[in-house]
Amino acid sequence: VYMLALVDAAAKKGESVPVTKDIMKVRKFYEMIKNDQLEVTQQYQDLINGQASVEMTDVGRAAEISKMMGMESTVLPGFFRFLAKKRRFNGLNMIADYYMEELYKEQNIVPARVISAQLLTDEQRDSIKTKMKKITGADDIKLVTSVNADLLGGFKIEYNFLDADNMRDPQNALDYSLKTVLQKAAVGQGVLLDELQDAVDTGR
Repeated sequence: VYMLALVDAAAKKGESVPVTKDIMKVRKFYEMIKNDQLEVTQQYQDLINGQASVEMTDVGRAAEISKMMGMESTVLPGFFRFLAKKRRFNGLNMIADYYMEELYKEQNIVPARVISAQLLTDEQRDSIKTKMKKITGADDIKLVTSVNADLLGGFKIEYNFLDADNMRDPQNALDYSLKTVLQKAAVGQGVLLDELQDAVDTGR
């Protein structure tokens, strides 16, 4: 309900893009707190956890947290105050997660991570995106790439993430790496995998 109210307010104000950017900041804010990369005073931590404070009202603390995040929209600071008044500010993190999840579904965007042995060319990236559109039925692919020379050659693709925005917990993967091909061949021929890796490392 609260997430739908936020979407509706952003649309009416014509601030869907800045609100989405602000939601990303919210998720980053919570992630940094979780990983001890950001320290907040106890009164703000209490608000995040749904605890009352004798020093400042919930609405006042929500306004201060909004300033910390540097909101770009006018909608989200108002949404913060709304949640604080309803004593629902402790649900902000979940609302932000759900907002991004629904955004990807609505725009039919599928994130995919490609891990390759060598840096991909623009042509290869475009080819992978085209194939992933066919596989997933997506209108667009959010492609993130990285290089891992341990693959020896080829690439791996991870997609269908439980957390689409942060690309965590992929539920599907395609492995076209040379390392996997060699491992399968080694198993088929009864060769120990550690001996194979040693042969690859030493060139023998």
